[in-house]
Amino acid sequence: MRNPPRRRPVHRTVLTAAVLFLAGTLSGCLAAPVPPNTTSPVAEATAAPAEAPPIFASNDEALAAAEAAYTAYLSAGDTAGEIGSDSWNDYLALTTGRERDGEIETKKELDDNGWRFTGTTSFDSMTVQSFGALSNATWEIKTYVCLDVSQSQKVDTTGQAVSDPNQPTRWPLVVVFYTPDEMSNQLLIAESTVWSGSNFC
Repeated sequence: MRNPPRRRPVHRTVLTAAVLFLAGTLSGCLAAPVPPNTTSPVAEATAAPAEAPPIFASNDEALAAAEAAYTAYLSAGDTAGEIGSDSWNDYLALTTGRERDGEIETKKELDDNGWRFTGTTSFDSMTVQSFGALSNATWEIKTYVCLDVSQSQKVDTTGQAVSDPNQPTRWPLVVVFYTPDEMSNQLLIAESTVWSGSNFC
């Protein structure tokens, strides 16, 4: 993204049967019958299923994963080619949900106007707002981040800049990441919106 977005056993029970034993003697006398075992059946103890460890065990782990994912996302966006190209598909694969839809819409708008981006984008000051498992067992990380577009320009087919020279070059964003499933620690960019409060960049 080069311009600010528009926004984890089954328990088994085994019962022990009571057995009646009768004993005989060589003297010809029958021993008194052994009384039946009246002990109540005992369930076999089984180990409780181990809970799967959390995907991200700490704020630091969540932050490191988010930073790595966002770095890969911006780098792929800087080199993404035309819609349908391998580089574009690789870039889109790093997104999901609203973010993916927004990237496609933005790309089509650029193409319709004959515009493209040159240069590189970067970020800094990422902090974790919250992280944890969702009801469907996937994980979500919400972050604050400063997006820096000072080294990126929107140009037309002749290479002339068409970016507004007065627009900010640093944008305060709220970036949301999701894991694609409950067992994965891969993060996909799900949402990226401009922070509406005081500019922290």
